[in-house]
Parts: sequence; structure tokens; C-alpha cells
Amino acid sequence: MRRLFLLLLAAPFLLAVAAAPAAAQIAPPAGTVTRLQGTATAVRSAMPRVLTVGDPIQIGDVLSTGTEAVLEIKMSDDSLFALGAETAFIVTDYTFGQGTGGATFRVIKGAFLATSGKIAQLAGNTMTVQTDVATIGIRGTTVWGGPLDGVPMQVIMLEGRAVTVENLQGRVELTTPNAGTWTDGGAPSPSAPWEAAKIARAVATVTFR
Repeated sequence: MRRLFLLLLAAPFLLAVAAAPAAAQIAPPAGTVTRLQGTATAVRSAMPRVLTVGDPIQIGDVLSTGTEAVLEIKMSDDSLFALGAETAFIVTDYTFGQGTGGATFRVIKGAFLATSGKIAQLAGNTMTVQTDVATIGIRGTTVWGGPLDGVPMQVIMLEGRAVTVENLQGRVELTTPNAGTWTDGGAPSPSAPWEAAKIARAVATVTFR
């Protein structure tokens, strides 16, 4: 009788523990794979999985693309990311809904093209991409970033309102379409227009064929 009594007392706790993993599994995804050329994987909690079109992307996912691959993901606020070949990308933090939102991503290596969505339109909310040499702030723009011409990180605002590139050494704001900057860990270079050939080389790294 005493054992039955104790089991009844413990039942709510046991049910809550059992339900926790299920609740985590059905959490709304932060984004979805919308296009894929070649191969790509996602790793979460040390568990890798091969990505296909339609797969959900969750906070904490580490995305990796293969040789000659291009991966496009659409976030729930309609922002888009295209990741070039041999790129490693982390969805570090992502919140969107009920008039608020914020997003932080990290590019460990490789090239990306980002088009901001509804989060960038919200007052006081931020969308940033962190790299080893700089943090890129995106506000209502399409921006490309990645290694190019032997420089570890180059950034260009292809269209939109503004992009900031900053690190401990300095800060640069790009406010004109086709204006870019670069950094190898030092202060970002002054904003300057890119020639058409350089823009084409950059965009080619994230273009589907």
C-alpha cells in the first residue's frame, strides 16, 4: 500500500520527465532547407544527419556543406541564407514572433549570402553573423561575406539599407549598394565600391548551377 501511495505521488513528476523530450522534438523549427545542390549535413547534440530539401533547421544546428555544394535555408521570418561549398554555419540563437525577434548566426568557414527578413524590420531587434575576424550586422539588406582573393573575410552589401562590420579594432558601415570592406582581423577597411568582376567572383561562390 505504501509503495502504491509513493508511485501515485511520483506519477506527475515521471510524466513531466517523459514528456520533456517529446516537447523538445516538436519545437517549431527556426528554418527549413529550401534548395540543395550537392551534399550537406547538420549536427545537433553530436548527432549528424544528412540534409534534404524540406528538412527543418533548429537552433544549435551546425550546418556543413560538401565540395561544390550550395545550401539554401529559409528562416521563419522569411530571411534567406545561401551557403557555399565547404562552409560551416551555426544557428546560434533565433527568436521570432509576436512583434519581437532576434537572430545570431556564426560562420566558422566559407562563404554566405544573406537576405534579411522580418526580424531586420523590427525596431530595436538585431540580426548578426559572427565570424572569427568580425561581426556583421544586417539591417534590411542582401549581403555576401566570405574569403575572396586571399583575404580571410570580405563583405559586400549588394542591396538594402545598411550593413555594419566590426571587431575590436574598428567599425565600418556599408550604406551604398555594391560597397564592400575586408578584414584579416585588423580594423575593417573603409567602405569602397567593388568592381563588377569582383562582385561576380563573390556571388559565384553561392550560386546554384
